[in-house]
Amino acid sequence: MTRPWGRAMAAACLVVAHAVTPALPDAAPDAPTIAMVLPREEQLIEVGFREGLRQRGLAPRFELVRWSGRAEDQEALVARLRALAPDLIYTWGAATTLAVAGPAEGDAGRYIRDRPVVFTDVDDPVASKLLAQWARPGRNLTGVPRRAPLAAQWAALRSYRPFRRIGVIVNPAEPDTRQAREAMGLLAQQQGLVLVDATLPLDAHGEPDAQALPALVRDVAARGAEVLYLGDSAFLAHTHRGTVTRLAREAGLATFCVAEGAVRQSGCLFGLFSEAGNTGRFAGYKAWQILRGGQRVQDVPIETLQRFSLVINMPVARELALYPPMAVLQAAEVVAPPLVPRRQGP
Repeated sequence: MTRPWGRAMAAACLVVAHAVTPALPDAAPDAPTIAMVLPREEQLIEVGFREGLRQRGLAPRFELVRWSGRAEDQEALVARLRALAPDLIYTWGAATTLAVAGPAEGDAGRYIRDRPVVFTDVDDPVASKLLAQWARPGRNLTGVPRRAPLAAQWAALRSYRPFRRIGVIVNPAEPDTRQAREAMGLLAQQQGLVLVDATLPLDAHGEPDAQALPALVRDVAARGAEVLYLGDSAFLAHTHRGTVTRLAREAGLATFCVAEGAVRQSGCLFGLFSEAGNTGRFAGYKAWQILRGGQRVQDVPIETLQRFSLVINMPVARELALYPPMAVLQAAEVVAPPLVPRRQGP
């Protein structure tokens, strides 16, 4: 039986099982050091990254470095990484990777250019100006984008319901959300759909204002959006994802998310993505290629996984009375976590 999104997704929507990796001893004295730069707490994708190395017999020392996301802290971030002098740097997301490695045409003196950097969850490293091409990065950067192709996402989204008006909130402080808005606008024109967008205001320090979220979600709903699309934004789909999905439910909006945790833990209706642990393990393999496999970082291609999971949060479907059609249920993983309460602080 052909799935409604089969051609767009090829082998998508197959759920990949978590690998179980036995624990190895602590790092040896001569083990490499990896600086893990994150704008949030560690999540399953970082667990997978560690496992991807351990599966190949490598137990490095990890140094966790928190990134504030503020432009004024970028210089201090680079200074700290230079002081640590790690053998490899792991980054999550476009904004973090840009703060560490800088754009391809950026001032090399401001960024880390003498250490290999392996990223995850940079949707489009070329559009983010990190690279000129995917296949051979040609600089100290490689990684694993996690997002399914946008056409596949929208095919899965519209197989659930024939949504025609798709809402999206843009965070100007995150390049991925701006680029996603541009790509969505083009795809909407091609498919005869309407994009209902809103932009987060920034404060005097250039930070997005979380207090504006209730008004923005209500505005998107009032302008006729039928579903709210949440891309892989640290601010929207991680830090404030529970708030955004709650506000959407209160407004009667379905939510489609590309971050796995938003569906499994934070009240998003459904989403399509590469499984987080497997994405991290693949990135761990790329790090191993550099640290022990004799590969130069500039020769390690940037690749996505070839399988994606469609996951549906059934308690949210019941609350919104938006039950998935049988054809979607046959291809999806249905989860039933406790529903995130409607009433909670921002």
